[in-house]
Amino acid sequence: MKKALTNFVPVATILLALSAQSINAGDKPFPNIVDALDASWPEGFAIGMGFTAYNGSIDGSIYKVNLRTGQGETLVEPEPDFDLFAGDCHKLGMRVDSRTNYLFVAGCGNGDAYVFDADTGVEIMKYQLDDSGLSVINDIAITSDAVYFTDFGQPFMYRLPLSRNGGIPTSEYAATAIPLTGDFEVGDNLIDVFANGIVATPDGKTLIIGNSGSSKIFKVDPTTGHSDEIIVDPPLLGLLEGSFLDGIVLQGRTLYIVSPGETAEGDLVQVVELDKGLLTGTFQGKITDPNMSGVASGALFGKSLYVNNAHYDACCEVDGEGNPIFDDDGNPVLLYIERTITKLNRHAVEPVE
Repeated sequence: MKKALTNFVPVATILLALSAQSINAGDKPFPNIVDALDASWPEGFAIGMGFTAYNGSIDGSIYKVNLRTGQGETLVEPEPDFDLFAGDCHKLGMRVDSRTNYLFVAGCGNGDAYVFDADTGVEIMKYQLDDSGLSVINDIAITSDAVYFTDFGQPFMYRLPLSRNGGIPTSEYAATAIPLTGDFEVGDNLIDVFANGIVATPDGKTLIIGNSGSSKIFKVDPTTGHSDEIIVDPPLLGLLEGSFLDGIVLQGRTLYIVSPGETAEGDLVQVVELDKGLLTGTFQGKITDPNMSGVASGALFGKSLYVNNAHYDACCEVDGEGNPIFDDDGNPVLLYIERTITKLNRHAVEPVE
């Protein structure tokens, strides 16, 4: 989830390190640019079975695409009453549980979360995580016994229990709210937003969560919500440098932090090598690509890091007074309607000056 530094627009993320993938995508001639659903506003991104990826949008749509062929289809239709200019937001971060092929999706400002069949798009379950009206359910991490959701609007996370085989609860109120305490509460929060990207260690005993308001990352106890700041040297690029901490991907002890900038030229992925105890880290550098524009989330596949692009920097045609121009159907006239997924070389890390 991103709030632009000048005109706050929801962006999220997600992020899935694909650990049980038998196909090495890095050895295949996969395209560097994969088309997604035109005229959508993609936030969430996940990679599931085989070559299949999912791009979710704040308009409620989910696009299913083959990363090798580029062939795709709309898995879930957009909400019919979506209004970008009213601040509507229906779907953000997403993850696939390989045990069940369930696609978990964060519900953004509605305080809810969804579970879809990742093959058919059939909605299996909807959970109400928070009904205060203050939450922005944002990114997701899946462990062997739970799904964790971050809240961009409040210093909380939510835990949805899973059975051993990945089975989900039948009650829509099965999730538990867990306050984020400890170091997460300390320090300056420049734009009054909270938890964004989240990943879990392979054993599920530790979460790593980013705080977009403070531009810091934290080691979090998934049971209690107690957090310890991960001290990064040199510090991460944050709001003061025009960069925004969004989705997070973990590979071994390497973190890839997706960071949209105020303009597309400022988009980058920050790379941090963590120590064994996950309490300190070394800022290795950044990954950039001219095809990134409004990146929000990403996922690993083989040797590559895939990121989605919302293109928020080129939204809509405006009139002489700066007001959006609408077509005969009442839709904003977009300057740039193509939506894409970008494949990055995760080893192409540039030093930061």
